[in-house]
This record gives sequence, structure tokens and C-alpha cells, in this order.
Amino acid sequence: MVKINTPILSTAEKAAVEGAKNAGRAILKRSNELAPRDDGDLIKSGGVRVDDLTVQIGYSAFHARFQHENLDYQHADGGQAKFLEAAADQVDVERFIADSVRKAFSG
Repeated sequence: MVKINTPILSTAEKAAVEGAKNAGRAILKRSNELAPRDDGDLIKSGGVRVDDLTVQIGYSAFHARFQHENLDYQHADGGQAKFLEAAADQVDVERFIADSVRKAFSG
């Protein structure tokens, strides 16, 4: 019987992708906490996508860009402009990736 070892790089890449996905979910969660909640459609349209080693977080609602960029909007139910940008600044993406890679090689 021949044993084929999985390359270390493959294991590291898979763990990094998982860490990036978890970081993206944490950013989206925090972004939803900061986003305007006027109608709920904005928050419902949020999503995370990982392609190779790139994570994308965004909103598909038509008004998402306007809500994010307009610093003058006032929201009765709370929320702020730059909600996604602020969330990305608050989540330590590197830690999520490092923790995932560490876990992949420790067990």
C-alpha cells in the first residue's frame, strides 16, 4: 500500500480560506450591528464570499452604497455611515487566519 501525503501547502491554504471565511462572517456581523436599520433590507442583503484566498464582504441592496457613503444621513433607528469600513477596521482578520492555520496543524 502506498501512502500519499497531502502537501503542507494545501493544508495551510485550506485553513487560511476557512479563517478568511470566519473573519468575513465576523466583519459582516459587526457591520450589521453598525448599519442603518431603517427598513431591514440592507442588513438582509449582506453576504460573504471567499474565492481562492480573497474574502469579499458586501451588500446587494440598491441603497447600500448610498447608506454607506453619505455622512449626512440621520437614521431614526440608529446606524452609521461607513458601517462596513468601520467593521473591517475592528475585526482582526490576521488573527482569524492564524488561528485557523494553527488549529489545522495542531490536530
